[in-house]
Amino acid sequence: MAWTLANLVIQIIAGLIGAHIAAAAAHEHRFGFWGHSLVGLAGGGLSGLLLQTYAVTVVTGSGSLNVPTTAEVFTIESLTGAVAGGIAMLAVGLTISERAKGN
Repeated sequence: MAWTLANLVIQIIAGLIGAHIAAAAAHEHRFGFWGHSLVGLAGGGLSGLLLQTYAVTVVTGSGSLNVPTTAEVFTIESLTGAVAGGIAMLAVGLTISERAKGN
């Protein structure tokens, strides 16, 4: 699968959504709407730049490549971006909350 700008945009938007979902789930690591948005955009953007071609590589048990359909590519890219945005938000939220406890 070739790297595309459309898949990058999908992962950036999904990263934003994933960060806000993770913030809703982990109340103790919240750090504001704009902070979640920026971290989610960054996490989704980095995953789109670095993981885009690896995320949609689907291999069978015998080692041959499967070509994913358009719907599968959209689903895989959006889930990858959402997970990356959520993980980035939780990592930054944990760092901020631990630094605040130290004072």
